[in-house]
Amino acid sequence: MSHFSFNVLHWPIVLKQCDQAELIYLSQLTELTEQLAMQASLDELTIIDSQGYCYHPQLCDSDIQLHLFAPQPSLQQLIDWVRQHASQAGHCCTTKLLANNIEQLFAILAFIEEA
Repeated sequence: MSHFSFNVLHWPIVLKQCDQAELIYLSQLTELTEQLAMQASLDELTIIDSQGYCYHPQLCDSDIQLHLFAPQPSLQQLIDWVRQHASQAGHCCTTKLLANNIEQLFAILAFIEEA
């Protein structure tokens, strides 16, 4: 299993907690470290960067390392997560939410955050 540090992340990023519809949109490393410090457990957390790569953070010798998911979630899975997040944020007609690539998906997330 490959281990990575935070410098591999392409910003902005999104945090997804297992069994939660809400996504947490972050634009800088300081926000990520604050969010990770508030987590009771990293076991059910996914980090998705703006290139579409998904990582699982894991505490190793008092340092957090990132492990690349294998296999990576599909674009359709990521769209489904954004749809659930948009619905949770009060947007309607989320089934019409479409994206052809990860850049479009992150633009949608940025719009949701601004609303």
